[in-house]
Amino acid sequence: MSSTTKDNSTDDNGENQSPILHSDSLLILIVDDDKTNRLILSTLIKKLNHQVISAVNGEDAIKIFENENPDIILMDVVMPIMDGYDAATKIKRLCNDIFVPIIFLTAITDENALAKCIEHGGDDFITKPYNSVIIKAKIDAMIRVSNLYNRISESKLEIQQHHNRLLREHEISKTIFTNITKPYNLNIDNIKHILKPVSITSGDILLCSRTPSGGMHVMLGDFTGHGLSAAIGAIPVSETFYTLSSNGYSIGDIVFNINEKLKETLPVGFFCAACVIEVDESFRSVAIWNGGIPDVVITSDDAPVKVPSSHLPLGILNSDEFDRSVFFTQLSHNNKIYLVSDGVIEATNSDGKMYTQEKLESVLYESRSSNDSFTNIKQSIESFCGNSIQRDDITLIEITSSPLDTLNNDSDIITSTDTVSPAKWDLSIRLEAEALQHTNPCPLLIQSIMEIQGISSHRERIYTILSELFSNSLEHGLLNLDSSIKENPQGFLEYYNRREASLSTLADSYININIKHTPTETGGKLFITVEDSGSGFDFSKHDTTSPEIVNSYGRGINIVKSLCPILKYSNNGRKVDAEYVWYS
Repeated sequence: MSSTTKDNSTDDNGENQSPILHSDSLLILIVDDDKTNRLILSTLIKKLNHQVISAVNGEDAIKIFENENPDIILMDVVMPIMDGYDAATKIKRLCNDIFVPIIFLTAITDENALAKCIEHGGDDFITKPYNSVIIKAKIDAMIRVSNLYNRISESKLEIQQHHNRLLREHEISKTIFTNITKPYNLNIDNIKHILKPVSITSGDILLCSRTPSGGMHVMLGDFTGHGLSAAIGAIPVSETFYTLSSNGYSIGDIVFNINEKLKETLPVGFFCAACVIEVDESFRSVAIWNGGIPDVVITSDDAPVKVPSSHLPLGILNSDEFDRSVFFTQLSHNNKIYLVSDGVIEATNSDGKMYTQEKLESVLYESRSSNDSFTNIKQSIESFCGNSIQRDDITLIEITSSPLDTLNNDSDIITSTDTVSPAKWDLSIRLEAEALQHTNPCPLLIQSIMEIQGISSHRERIYTILSELFSNSLEHGLLNLDSSIKENPQGFLEYYNRREASLSTLADSYININIKHTPTETGGKLFITVEDSGSGFDFSKHDTTSPEIVNSYGRGINIVKSLCPILKYSNNGRKVDAEYVWYS
């Protein structure tokens, strides 16, 4: 076959693509058991500047087709050994995705017989006697059809290759997304959730982490886009969230740092609507930062509390414009907290109507006496949407206000299996008024202790001691706040409002923290001293095991007492010394 018969190109993978035929020179296979017919037809085709090969029956035609790869086949119908119908059927099967035209040669003009030619793979037919003008027209028409077919096949192959690459990217995205978001952290009794992505990889992200003090941080994020772009955005968000949560940072600090990461690393127009909540270890209180997520709903026996978005999504504002302030409220035993992405309230039914925030709240209200409001909401969404197309990720999370596993009491002895050799060392830090207004030293201190001594199994206990002693020194010693304000739900918010107001005007004040470590034969001892310049913390008001105090505002000091064999206040409450013992 001449090299000018057809052009063969290769794709990016080096594979042959379908040939492009040209009318100047083709290789044409003539299949006819009659020698005279073959000679006449061969002469006519050669005058059209095409090359010719011949076969005397269908079986011979198949062998020649496999060896010579002709561009067009002219096939007689009635032949010995194997007729044209069977030969055409088998040759078409051998062609796979390449289009090789078969033109039947027949003297039959019966419509049923001609239809049979088409049924067995024929693409056209030429009736006898042969006419050179008709033969040329038929061949030229088959060239156009063949090239069109092969171009469509090439496009189909390209689309399939692109689709395969896209599926591979989605699988990579899904693996990355799963590994970094740690969905298994949500498998606790307090939390129920639905995460229903619109594509393989979700643009919504759910994160949950226990804090060193025994509380819990939960984040619902909704990225612009889906797939690989959302997975890329989830990397800095998840890393920052889990690192800072485990080190005891507040949610205000966490969202500030996430915003900074997204602003630095992601392109303009890519952001993450987010809601982050923080609950203490006994579910007495909750702090909420909402930036672009639908209203958070906190249900109770009374009227529900709604926390709307009061901030822009993460990744939009510069650091100097960012607002890290949070909403505080107190929880009771019957409270449930609901967060949803906008894929829930904007979900549409077959009529194009949206589910809406109002419908969500209506279902919550109707389910207020139910023990399974979560299932009611889920069924309501599914019933509303029916078989309509899902257009966005759907995420729903319910957090029940039942206490998390509390810290062990002082009868339990925790041994550390990941420590370095006990060493003698001490740390000191002094914070004056301006630093106290925006700095919580406890995460930094706990991180330093872990890096020096490595006693990570004691992280939660040590953080609880540090944070409680520091908070008492700041809020009572320097700011003169009265914890009894928090005895009722309204007072809790009032307490934190007073705290922020007093902190903003704090001047000429300081807190000194000193941590000293001494090795022992069985591990080590931490000696923690916190001293402030204020009026002093009245420890006597909290030195009680009264159920009313233990279960409300005085509970923290009693936990510290259970963890520390020595807890001593001096200098009119301005100084406190605590001792914590750990075992190797």
